[in-house]
Amino acid sequence: MSDRANIILGFLLGLATSLVFSYIVFINNNPGMNEDDYFKIFFSGKLIVPVMSISLLANFALFFIFLRLNKDAISKGLLIATVIIGTVILLLRFM
Repeated sequence: MSDRANIILGFLLGLATSLVFSYIVFINNNPGMNEDDYFKIFFSGKLIVPVMSISLLANFALFFIFLRLNKDAISKGLLIATVIIGTVILLLRFM
């Protein structure tokens, strides 16, 4: 794969990891809720800031794993996704 394709792969992996990890954290902290409740609350914007903030930890873990495996282009994509998600979180938190 080319570097550009690996960066895109890392970016998509970063987005997917954040969404999956935030879902896992939400379901573990709210055992009475199901997937429908999660998506309603998530897209209403009420819990996006705290849950997505925690989910960035998974992106950092993946970033260091791929960095350790010398997959620099994938690591760049993960870092780009993490910075974009972090910026959106900051904007939402202070608005």
